[in-house]
Amino acid sequence: MNFNEAIKIADRIYWVGMYLENDPFQCHPYLIENGDASVLVDPGSMLEFDAVVKKINHISDMSKIKYIILHHQDPDLAASVPAMEKLIDREDLRIITHSRMVPLIKHYLIRSDYYEIDRYAHRLQEDGLDLQFVTTPYCHSPGAFVTYALPTKTLFSGDIFGGIGESWDFYASDDYFERARQFHAEYMPSRDIFNYALKKIEVLDMEIIAPQHGSIIKKAQITPLIEQMKALECGLYLEDGYRNELLLSLSESQRHTLYLNEGVYWDYEKRKLFWHDTEIQLKPKEKIVLTLLASKVNTPVSSIDIFNHLYEDQPNRDFSSDAITSLIKRIRQKIPQDTIRSAYGIGYILEAK
Repeated sequence: MNFNEAIKIADRIYWVGMYLENDPFQCHPYLIENGDASVLVDPGSMLEFDAVVKKINHISDMSKIKYIILHHQDPDLAASVPAMEKLIDREDLRIITHSRMVPLIKHYLIRSDYYEIDRYAHRLQEDGLDLQFVTTPYCHSPGAFVTYALPTKTLFSGDIFGGIGESWDFYASDDYFERARQFHAEYMPSRDIFNYALKKIEVLDMEIIAPQHGSIIKKAQITPLIEQMKALECGLYLEDGYRNELLLSLSESQRHTLYLNEGVYWDYEKRKLFWHDTEIQLKPKEKIVLTLLASKVNTPVSSIDIFNHLYEDQPNRDFSSDAITSLIKRIRQKIPQDTIRSAYGIGYILEAK
């Protein structure tokens, strides 16, 4: 395979990256060739700039790029954008990203207008393009997302499904998980948050996954890889103290009754809250949240995990911290004071005797 040339991976979709010797982080820009409205995906840093431009011009022309997708703000995918802008030289060039990314991306001195996906229903359907944007918050950036190209069923996955290693294969082999394990363990914040993203991704009908790092993944490998990823311990789960708290919460959840304070207790079997022998009435969402918190008693539960449990039948719904805060406030009004404590920067803790 000649890495000095653009490599076609799907209909009108090309890898336009550069092979960097002795670099475990192989960074992969992609081009969706679409006439005068072509799309450049995660264009890379200045290390690859000359090679990327050469490959694009061999397929088409820099001036035909109308959109640049930035899945997050890191320099290994975004640093070359100002130099790209000068070559593209179009007033209608738009940077596709999430609104939470703009305050950071602007520091590259990007001058083009932004197409903020959360302000356009997470979709781009114009110029003959049909792109769906699926948010994957905190994997590994608050506004992170992936791009699904519907016509070819190609997923541009950003950091998700990335792999690192001393050697590199363009297409993933069957043991690719071993290369992806280290990257995800170090860069994804926790298993809960990572699984929230995987759940939104796995419902897509994918023929191929094109990550920003690692190897390109073909259809037959996608489902097995996702299943392996779901069980991966990462981020906080790698810390012994946090893992011990998780094991303790599992032990607590097996008890029939969880005693809180002032005569209030949670019945695990009935999934009901009582004050002495009188049931405290809970609305459906309140019951879902208390069930989750009770299963992980005395352990922080992330707001993302709570949101995931509440809306597990709506995988494309955008995360809202305000909705979780409001729901927790209503539950607190029904239980003893300080029973649910805020865990700063993480979520909430249900404290028991």
